[in-house]
Amino acid sequence: MLTKDDIGTIASVLGEPESIGGSAWAWNMRHAESGRILACTVTTGVDVGGGDVASMVSVHTHQGYMELHGVTHCLAVEPDEVMFVAQTTSALSSLIVGKTCTCSVFANVRPSVLKHPITELDPSVLMAAMQMALAESLLEQS
Repeated sequence: MLTKDDIGTIASVLGEPESIGGSAWAWNMRHAESGRILACTVTTGVDVGGGDVASMVSVHTHQGYMELHGVTHCLAVEPDEVMFVAQTTSALSSLIVGKTCTCSVFANVRPSVLKHPITELDPSVLMAAMQMALAESLLEQS
C-alpha cells in the first residue's frame, strides 16, 4: 500500500495535490503547449473486495479513463514521470503518469520478462520490459 512518503515522491514530480482528503490526493493538470489535460487521483485504504484493502490510482484524460488497483510501489522516473506499479506473484502492471499530461499502461506483464535477456525477447514485449525494468530494484525489495 502506498504511504505518505510515496505521496511526497509523487508531489515532487507532479506538483502539490490540488485537493487533499483523508486518504485521497488529486492532481488536475494541464499542459499548455499540447493542450492536454489529465486528472490523477491516488487513494489509499480502498476496500477492493473480499476484505482486501489496497491503494489505487485513477487517471482521466481526453483519451479515456484508467484505473490501477492494488498499487504496491511508486517511482519517480526522470525527467517528469511517476510510475505506479501493482505487483502480484504472477504479474506486474504499471500506470505511468507524466507532468506533461501523458499516460501509459502496461498490464499483466509476467515477472519472467524482467529476467530474460532483452536481446532474446519478442519485440512486442520490449517496451513493457524496458519500462518495468525501471522499477526492478523496488520490486526485488518486496
